[in-house]
Amino acid sequence: MHVNTAETMNVLARIQDPDKRRTLALGVTDLCVAQPLAPKIESVAGDLLVTLSRKSDTETKVAVATKLAGCNWAPHDAIRYFAFEPIEIAAVVIEKSDKLTRKDMVELAESGSTEHRRVLAMRANLCLAVTDTLAKPGEAVVLRALANNDTAEISENTLEICLTVARDHPKLREALARRHDLTTEYATQLCIMLPENWREELYRRFALDKDKVETLAIEAALGATPENVDRAAAETVAKAAEAGKLTGQYALDALKRGEEAVFDHAIAQLCNIKTSQWRVALAMGGVRAAAMACQAANLDRTAYPIIHKALQRSGRMHQSLEGDAMSAAANVFRMYGSEKAAKVLRQMGSRA
Repeated sequence: MHVNTAETMNVLARIQDPDKRRTLALGVTDLCVAQPLAPKIESVAGDLLVTLSRKSDTETKVAVATKLAGCNWAPHDAIRYFAFEPIEIAAVVIEKSDKLTRKDMVELAESGSTEHRRVLAMRANLCLAVTDTLAKPGEAVVLRALANNDTAEISENTLEICLTVARDHPKLREALARRHDLTTEYATQLCIMLPENWREELYRRFALDKDKVETLAIEAALGATPENVDRAAAETVAKAAEAGKLTGQYALDALKRGEEAVFDHAIAQLCNIKTSQWRVALAMGGVRAAAMACQAANLDRTAYPIIHKALQRSGRMHQSLEGDAMSAAANVFRMYGSEKAAKVLRQMGSRA
């Protein structure tokens, strides 16, 4: 294909017939990927591809973007154009093209959609300027992709953003826990938010002080509720008990309303333990402690998923209700009666 001038190329770009436009777009793409073009021709070809693509259908754009993405000498203008297109077109370019510059990626991280940022976060060998920009919005799905990308440079500031957002996102916590470049202090703070099986893994990999982690977890559990809120909750539950209204359903209803302090005092009294013991048991035992509380309070096992998800939303349950968590809860319901469950729960909270 011989190109004389930019004017000639632009005339071709104004072709209205969709099939002819597709044929031209794919033909110019094949020209671009066949071998490196002279700088002037590359510029003209890039401009033509952008002009053609603006009026092309998604299928054509995907075909062109896919061919260009793997070409080390693809026209930069075309690559940049496709990177900012809808994600179904842009993804292959964001993932693979070596022609995307740092400036392009920073701008994409700033102005692209969450999906653009998520795909970009999975790209190999990202520099700090890009990862810091990606992290700023604090989107869990993007941060999780970054945490899973062990080739990306990640600053302390980005890790702190990840840690903050991870409090409400178990999958992000697990992604962070898989990294091997965490400091001991960071791993310790992360460990507090992880279920027991993950804690054991981090103890081993980062040689963490188990007593320190458990002490911090207990302190966090006991200090999470403001004193005035805790006092009012205790009074509310005491009145309910006096009126003969303190039941497992009462505790469950309080949790559904978001009154966690009332739930804590109610469930503790129903289990015949101190509220502090319940909070420590939950912090240390997670799924097992919550299931024990259900049994000890004579709640039906169908209440457990409601309790689990409510505690998970508030950041007090660090494991999703799936797989191992479901099995652990089921084992408690199968193996423990109410009295035995209350006794075990008391033991679990013994460090209160």
